[in-house]
Amino acid sequence: YQRRVRAIGTMLVYTSFFAGTMLLPTLLKDELEEQTVFYSMAVHCLTAALTSPAAMFSIKHFGAKISMITGSLCCVFFYLSVMFPATWALFVAQSVFGFGLALVRPASLKFLVKNSTPNAMGIDSGIHWGVFMSSMIWGNAVVYVLTHGNYYDTRTRIVVYAVLCGLNLLGTVMYVILRTPPRAGQDERQPLLDGMKEDLNPVTFANLVKDTFSLVILRQTLWLVPSMLAAGFYFTMYCVEIPTMIGSHIALFGIMIGVGELLGSLILGRIISAFGYVLVTIIAGCLAIISLLLTCTSLPKNTEDTVLNSSGMAMLVAIALAYGVSDAGNNLALNSIIGRLFDDRSEVIFCVLSCVMNLAAMTWYFVYTVVAWETIIVATGLAVFASMLGIFIVVRPK
Repeated sequence: YQRRVRAIGTMLVYTSFFAGTMLLPTLLKDELEEQTVFYSMAVHCLTAALTSPAAMFSIKHFGAKISMITGSLCCVFFYLSVMFPATWALFVAQSVFGFGLALVRPASLKFLVKNSTPNAMGIDSGIHWGVFMSSMIWGNAVVYVLTHGNYYDTRTRIVVYAVLCGLNLLGTVMYVILRTPPRAGQDERQPLLDGMKEDLNPVTFANLVKDTFSLVILRQTLWLVPSMLAAGFYFTMYCVEIPTMIGSHIALFGIMIGVGELLGSLILGRIISAFGYVLVTIIAGCLAIISLLLTCTSLPKNTEDTVLNSSGMAMLVAIALAYGVSDAGNNLALNSIIGRLFDDRSEVIFCVLSCVMNLAAMTWYFVYTVVAWETIIVATGLAVFASMLGIFIVVRPK
């Protein structure tokens, strides 16, 4: 019950985040310069990366519940800054927003790990990711209903972001009513790496740095870094790159990505439990490459009032589903492997994951206006190949 409440809370928080992020360049195009908007998003990612140690300390010292509540409240400033846009306010709000999401995601995943077992981690991760990423469906469905698929004036922008802010606050309420359920028995919770049970030393900055360094230099962690980079590149690809190419079809694209994420989570989570990580990694990697190739060859290149015919719409739906399933597969494998390997110290690696993903996204935002988008797609494809290789090496039999 508690895991469901936590999952629904995170879904509501990220319902607002995904829809708000995908719409941001389009809704503010008449208020602020496009480069300013993308730089603000880069600042968001940079802040999330730089504050990962603070997020790690918060989760260790105050617990996952308090960290999730604090993080979700930080997100409110972002929605207010878009409702009443000003350059300085957007940059400040994006900084606070970045810290908030640096808290919410690793704290939510830590809560999942603490209340699962290694044998159930694949299915539990699938359920978590399915509920979590169904936020893509609900957020974009709300946007479509409020805007009727058309471009947006000032009044509509305020209404949309006020509703998204309300959903975020509702997610915070779900976090408030959480209780931590009893832990599973210790015989069920042996991590795959020795020495990964929770450290009972006092939570100090020195111990935090020492603990982080000891985990980051492990071979398994280093081989998972390409998957973290791929997750960051992939997120920016389908949340920002493609929405700037498809005009008024943003909401439909987001909904279909959510459908793909949901289906991928439910199906691939069970495949992980039945057949292991290798098959899921191959499926996710192949779909990722296919979706990137289709993006290069089939989507329009202009960013103004794009109108697609029936075949174009069918291709857009296919690309969105492929993005969704492949992203679900990569994140399911990554989150589940981290939970199984590191157990009670997993919040350290989840914060490292957040840091690397945000650094990748920040780099993407900065270079977006000066580098050809085909170059970014090639870089994303290379990251996908490296991600597959890294997971194969981590999970191969000793």
